[in-house]
Amino acid sequence: MCVRFMASICPSTAMSNVLFSYLLLFFLCYYISSCSKPVYGAGEAGEGFHSTPVSALLPKNKCSVPDGERSRGGLRITPKYGPCSRSGHSQPPSSHEILGRDEHRAGFINSRFNQYTPQNWMDHGRTQTKLFGEDGNFLVDVGFGTPPQKFKLILDTGSSITWIQCKPCVSCLPAARFDPSRSSTYSNGSCISTVGQHGYEIGYGDNSTSHGIFGCDTLSLEPSDVFQKFQFGCGINNQGDFGSGVDGMMGLGRGQLSTVSQTAPKFNKVFSYCLPKEDSIGSLFFGEKATSLSSSLKFTKLVSHPDSEFYFVSLLGISVGNRRLNIPSSVFAKSGTIIDSGTVITRLPQPVYSKLKAAFKKTMKKYPRSNRKPEKGDILDTCYDLSGTKEVLLPEIVLHFGEGTDVRLTGTGIIWGNDPSHLCLSFAGNSFGWDSNLAIIGNRQQVSMTVLYDIQGGRIGFGGNGCS
Repeated sequence: MCVRFMASICPSTAMSNVLFSYLLLFFLCYYISSCSKPVYGAGEAGEGFHSTPVSALLPKNKCSVPDGERSRGGLRITPKYGPCSRSGHSQPPSSHEILGRDEHRAGFINSRFNQYTPQNWMDHGRTQTKLFGEDGNFLVDVGFGTPPQKFKLILDTGSSITWIQCKPCVSCLPAARFDPSRSSTYSNGSCISTVGQHGYEIGYGDNSTSHGIFGCDTLSLEPSDVFQKFQFGCGINNQGDFGSGVDGMMGLGRGQLSTVSQTAPKFNKVFSYCLPKEDSIGSLFFGEKATSLSSSLKFTKLVSHPDSEFYFVSLLGISVGNRRLNIPSSVFAKSGTIIDSGTVITRLPQPVYSKLKAAFKKTMKKYPRSNRKPEKGDILDTCYDLSGTKEVLLPEIVLHFGEGTDVRLTGTGIIWGNDPSHLCLSFAGNSFGWDSNLAIIGNRQQVSMTVLYDIQGGRIGFGGNGCS
């Protein structure tokens, strides 16, 4: 059609023929480009966008770390699920199960800031701690007693009590149990004078519980890092499902009983981690080993808060692609922002999430949306069918923290899913009525990143490629 139109006005002079040729070429190119099937993302690559193989967004089925190889130092962190798991969980639960548990944890964190007044927050949790966590994504091996008895513990920055199962058990789960009679340094009760001699009780939102007494013994993190008179929970009545291969919890919160507080004389309340992808391993460092990484990190201040267990920071804004969303920083300041190793998906205040979702959908408009029907309780609502796409052009999402610290997220830091026909934006709105303005930075957005907690220095640092 374009050719016939141009032929009808074709002049006879040589100069006109040259002009005609250029015009013909232009219209032919326009016709071809407008009639052909578009290439997704073509012509849009630039600052703030990354071309990513769809296969790189999916879980791997082979561990990239040779069996027996150590991490790059420090305590080895292994994913609970996936091919590098050493907990017996090579096959993870469904995404729906994991995210359902995650929603319960986020619900508890939100309710905590409504249930307790500032006056009694500090007293809450000394003998009875009400928690809920997805049953733990990352494990570390530590030793208790003399000689050390080894246990696999869930790493959790949202709680402070470190606990394991102990003999004799009234009711124990199928996991390792600490035997006090085999340790020459064990004693019952508290070794921290301000805590008292009473026991502990931890309840989880799925009705799992751990009850027990406090015990004191030697904690062995590494051969050179051994701590006498470490106080921990000795669980003798444990119910529910913490997951096979899990022996207890390592509390890395800000409370008095946390591993961070009890090792402070040597480590000065400094630790860092890199949470690994499912096909890799990570590291947990304390003290000078963690501080040695600080030169490559960008820091933001820790924000003081009446609740001493969680780590609060100042989130000021978010960018999608190369455009900052129009969000007043006061929206984040109202309730604050928590960095949490136990929450999976980052939760944002609902108005913020709505703007993030809209901006993300705009940058992804060339890709087909997933036609899978949502299940009850689904928290991820922005999903795409990339089954026919080899590479996808993803916008970079940037979290802007105080002190000019920007955390840039790409790939699996912004996408969740195990099926190319249903890959979703891995953020969710905080829809809980108790405190819907609270933001929680989950572990999905922290994977493969160095995160350094300098509690005495009042700061948290972020850096890329932490597990390499």
